[in-house]
Amino acid sequence: MKTIVMGVTSSIASYKAIELVEKLKKEFDIEIIVSKNTDNLIGKKEFENVLGRKVHTELFYKGWTYKGYLKREESEHISLADKADIFVICPATANTIGKIANGIADDLLTTSVMATNVPVLICPAMNYKMWENKIVQENVLKLKRNGFYFVEPGIGHLACGCSGVGRLAEIDTIIKSIKELIDKKNSLKGKRIIVTAGGTVEEIDPVRVITNKSSGKMGIYIAEEAAKMGALVTLIRGKTEIEPMGKINDIKINSVNELSNEIENNIKSADIMIHAAAVSDFSIIRKSNKKIKSNKCLILRLKKTIKIIDSIKKLNKKIKLVGFKAEYKVSEKELVDSANSLLKRADADFVVANDVSKGVFGSEENDVVIVGKKVEHVKGGKREIGKRILELVR
Repeated sequence: MKTIVMGVTSSIASYKAIELVEKLKKEFDIEIIVSKNTDNLIGKKEFENVLGRKVHTELFYKGWTYKGYLKREESEHISLADKADIFVICPATANTIGKIANGIADDLLTTSVMATNVPVLICPAMNYKMWENKIVQENVLKLKRNGFYFVEPGIGHLACGCSGVGRLAEIDTIIKSIKELIDKKNSLKGKRIIVTAGGTVEEIDPVRVITNKSSGKMGIYIAEEAAKMGALVTLIRGKTEIEPMGKINDIKINSVNELSNEIENNIKSADIMIHAAAVSDFSIIRKSNKKIKSNKCLILRLKKTIKIIDSIKKLNKKIKLVGFKAEYKVSEKELVDSANSLLKRADADFVVANDVSKGVFGSEENDVVIVGKKVEHVKGGKREIGKRILELVR
């Protein structure tokens, strides 16, 4: 039986969480964390009566010192985080959303969320002015970009007497989202996935390099989402602007040859490869072993590097392969044609192509075409695009 760890915060809508628990307990094992203010508002006994056992409220046990915790093998916020198949916060207040978005862990709920690497589903409920507040919306966007899921609030009559957006979503809608996330969590279970990310670098001398522009965000987000879906993920990355999170085998490389070697070392047992790295097309013919003096002009002679993507299906015929293609200031037809050319040449299953002249470097947004048997235009957050790629390839 799957386990839901459910946090209940002090929105007036917290009473609706009782109905949610009543419906979910027939199919799931449920652990409930009730915030202190919720306990004052509705009382944890209400939840204990429905659940049939005690709920969790305190980060620290009353009367305990550090000596007591040292004798225990685990802390409650860690054990709850490890036990969860999905974490649900329903209802979620602006305060709780803000704390999680900014890494504040000052109670049992927020520390447990910080300790978990399972999907977290947030169900906001608050006054419409609070929901529309710019800071709240920035926090929501920040969480979405970091892989948190939301059931958006509905429009309707609010407990404060106003009407607007902020009403807790319908319980059946929340249940549907929970079940979809649990199914998704296991959709790549046991699959071995290689993801490449970031830019490779080729040395000119010991202190200078040539490289490609790349933040590595797309590849890292894909790796993180694949891990959440149950995959065994190996991330092979060059220069990136961010660090990966979650259960990922993280391998760092510098040059094209290093990337190629690591792929060869891991490719035989892989089921899927998503080749999102910005691989250098050129390397230095004769690099210097000493720092080149900067008091005169320098002519660099370059040679082509190997095309890694062309060798993947030769190394593993059964692997599903996703390639990436970057173009600059082209029409969508030219972009699709370029992707199709790579698709055929590399015997890939999909090619994700984008026009990098649109300011995508370092951005959280992207605008791509995914070319396979069909052509799909996807625009939005890089993490959301990554999720779509995984849906197609699984």
